Amino acid sequence: MNDDLFSAICREALESRQRDVMSFVDSGMHGMSTRLEQTLLRLPTGYYLLGLGPYNAGLVKLDFDELLLGREVPEFIGVGMPVSGFRVSSPDAFLNTEVSRLHAKVVRGGRSAEREYRLVDMRSTCGTYLNGEAIPVPDELAGISEANCAALLRSGDFFSLGPSAVNLFLFFQK
Repeated sequence: MNDDLFSAICREALESRQRDVMSFVDSGMHGMSTRLEQTLLRLPTGYYLLGLGPYNAGLVKLDFDELLLGREVPEFIGVGMPVSGFRVSSPDAFLNTEVSRLHAKVVRGGRSAEREYRLVDMRSTCGTYLNGEAIPVPDELAGISEANCAALLRSGDFFSLGPSAVNLFLFFQK
C-alpha cells in the first residue's frame, strides 16, 4: 500500500509540474507573473536563457557561440572565449540520474541581423525536451550529426534537461 501511495504522489507531482510547464508553453511570456515580466522588460536588447527550476535558477545573456548545460560544465570558460557554461546544481539523490555531466548546448548561428539559436542534446542519458517533446540525439554511427538534430529555438520556447521538467529553461528575445 505504501508503494501505491508513493507512486500516486510521484505521478501527481510530475503531472502538476507538466501542467505548469504546458501553461507556460501555451501562454508564452504572458503566462509569467507580472512581477517577473516587468523585471524582464528592463533587460537590454538581446537573447536570453532563463533557468526556472529549483536547481537551475538564473539568467544568461546569450553573447556566446555556445552555451554548455549540465551538472559538471565549467561556469566560466575564459575571457573572450566563444563558449560559456551554465552549471545545474546537483542534489545527489536526484539530478545525477536526470541531468548528465554535459547534457545539452545552445548554439548561436547566423549574422547579428538574422541571429538564430539551436538546442542540441549532447547524448545525454535522459534526453532534452523542447516544449515538452524530446529532441533527437546525434549518432555518428547512424549518420545523424549534431547539425541534423539541432532544434531551432524561438522566443518563448521552453526546454528541459530530462523528462520531469524540474530543470526548465525559457529562451527569449528582448
